[in-house]
Amino acid sequence: MNHSPSVAPPHLLLRLLAGSVCISFSPVFIKLADVPPDPAGFYRMLFASLSLLVLLRLQGGKLTSVRNTLLLLAGGGLFLSIDFMCWHRSIHLVGPGLATLLANFQVFFTALFACLFLKQKITRLFMLAVVIALIGLLLITGVDWNVLGEGTRLGILLGLATAVFYSGYILLLKGALNSSSVSGVAAMLVVSLISTVLLGLVTSVGGASFVIPDVSSLLALLGVGVVSTTLGWTLISSAIKFLPATTAGLVLLLQPALACVWDVIFFARPTNGTEVVGITLILGAIYIGSYRKNVESLAKPALAPDVTQSKS
Repeated sequence: MNHSPSVAPPHLLLRLLAGSVCISFSPVFIKLADVPPDPAGFYRMLFASLSLLVLLRLQGGKLTSVRNTLLLLAGGGLFLSIDFMCWHRSIHLVGPGLATLLANFQVFFTALFACLFLKQKITRLFMLAVVIALIGLLLITGVDWNVLGEGTRLGILLGLATAVFYSGYILLLKGALNSSSVSGVAAMLVVSLISTVLLGLVTSVGGASFVIPDVSSLLALLGVGVVSTTLGWTLISSAIKFLPATTAGLVLLLQPALACVWDVIFFARPTNGTEVVGITLILGAIYIGSYRKNVESLAKPALAPDVTQSKS
């Protein structure tokens, strides 16, 4: 039974709004941090793990010892690690705005995987949303793929790969939360710890440096780990379950929308009228695609948390 109120309480809306704003800065922090993509993911998850551990202690919670739940969370940590490896590279190649829009295509991939593996139906409205999203993407990138630079093409492909892996993370996390009484904070702590280890190994094997070059980079990494990840996810997860799905969906669209705004403001991304129309179409398609009865989206960031919301 749905106990969501017909009128959303203002304090819950403000909490959801604040969480969306926090998460919208994720790609900005990654862009500002003067470290390679994989070390950025490592420090993001390290700082998220530490802050989640403090939060779990304050709440008096504890980690799960259920084997199946731990396996699902381990799989989620693996998918989230690959997600960050793709997304952080996409951010540097095509900018925070477009990279985040592409990552939010996870709505469509999540529904596809749910159809394939959970036998859930895809509606005509959902198919329409996919078509609208693709039209919006063409308006942003142009119809001729060959005109785009090699880096731009790679950034777009990595952004879409981000959406694929984030979809797998969402389904595994949802399975873990549904299979036991583990709390959201505890689940995300396990995922963060696993992601920290995996991204640390990838950084070492890949030969990237763990050195944080300056204070501004440290602050950016703290921002993405603590503000965007832990604080943003906590605010959203504490409010979203008490709000109507339509209201929550609209508010959560602020995350990719604001990421595009920050891209223009902070990084002077040139944006023409056609691209604005394309962005608007994609945002509308994401909203339509996420509004379905049978597939509950956990959404960047967010631990994208990028967990109950859009990608970040």
